[in-house]
Amino acid sequence: MSPAPRVLVFSREYPPLTVGGTSTVARSLATGLAAQGWQVHVVTSHTGSGDIHEQVDGVRVLRTGTGVLYNSETGLRDQSLRTHHRLLAAAKQLVREVGPPDLVALPDLFCFPEAAVLAREHSAPLVNVLLQDFEAITPYDRDGHRVTNGTTADRADLLAIEAKALHGSDHTVFISHALRDAITARYGADDATQSVVHLGVDPAEIAAVEADPGRFERRAALLGARAWEQPLVVACGRLVPVKGFDALLTALARLGPVHRPGLGPAPVPVRLALVGVGPEEEHLRRRAAEFDLTGQVAFLGDISRAEALGWMSVADVAVVPSLWESFCYVCAEMMAFGRPVVATAVDSLRELVPDDSVGYPVPVGGPSGSRRLDPADLAAALRLALETPDEATARGARARDRVLERFTNDRFGWEMSALGHRLIAEATD
Repeated sequence: MSPAPRVLVFSREYPPLTVGGTSTVARSLATGLAAQGWQVHVVTSHTGSGDIHEQVDGVRVLRTGTGVLYNSETGLRDQSLRTHHRLLAAAKQLVREVGPPDLVALPDLFCFPEAAVLAREHSAPLVNVLLQDFEAITPYDRDGHRVTNGTTADRADLLAIEAKALHGSDHTVFISHALRDAITARYGADDATQSVVHLGVDPAEIAAVEADPGRFERRAALLGARAWEQPLVVACGRLVPVKGFDALLTALARLGPVHRPGLGPAPVPVRLALVGVGPEEEHLRRRAAEFDLTGQVAFLGDISRAEALGWMSVADVAVVPSLWESFCYVCAEMMAFGRPVVATAVDSLRELVPDDSVGYPVPVGGPSGSRRLDPADLAAALRLALETPDEATARGARARDRVLERFTNDRFGWEMSALGHRLIAEATD
């Protein structure tokens, strides 16, 4: 093993190139290990041709041209096969330049083939950082599972690559207990080859957003001259059915105007800022029109990460109406800003918001795969949070303390580093 252990991280997307949460996790993993003294090399994609070498945040990033990032072929076929070959060739060249890896990490399971080849060639442990449960989320899709850029993936292919990566990796890291429970119920459990390491927020990033006065200006521009008298609810995520935004619009219609202490007896309308893009956008816009909410709902679209965080930070109430979450960065970030969060009591959200001392948990009925969120329950929780702002502020403050104590990038990096050192030691015994 080299004096500073060397890790090779595979992910098709890496900031600033972001399609989904994989990019954020890949960066958190890479920078977290770098902060712990590892030599970190990321092999990733870009849509052009040729290789691009970068040094960012103490991480060496190799972006190899693959033409596309996501396509409908998730297995070893057609364009995917070419993508796998290009990533593997780039990784092999990198290894020739910098030396063999002590550990190979996989936050993007679609890179499993090339990651497995490199790990086996150099007898390095392969760690699969599992981010999703496709069996749990795909039943909610209307016409196929879609990533943010609109590409549709076949469910059978998704489950096949999930199983292959689980069985072919030396160790699997689950990003929540809920995800581990769901996956091990299907594939079996082996405590020796599995761990739970929660993802987390970056306190420095949170502080930088809070120091930006532009977030208040954007709120004022959206709500008008009396921006702080009109309550603002903020939701953020991919516009796909499993995120529950359809139920949120129904709840907003049922909620109607709310009474705000100190603003007189007349109720005031609630505005919703919805951050994100996805295949459900047209459907959600139609639903807003059907409920006569067009003037109350702002679809903010594909904005920068800093701007999205800024919207979370100025929300009177943040809302996460998901039907399934493996780990919800958005919820953790909303809590880190001290926002009162209305969140469904499902899966990993129960790990972030375990009770009503730190938020407003909303019950969801039905088994995984066919859950139903009653908009009346969601509306009731929103009303309680909006009409009792002192209590909401207190819950938000406790939520912030909880996240900054338990769910941070530093903690994630430290735990992943400790695991990596242990796996390397076991492999060399």
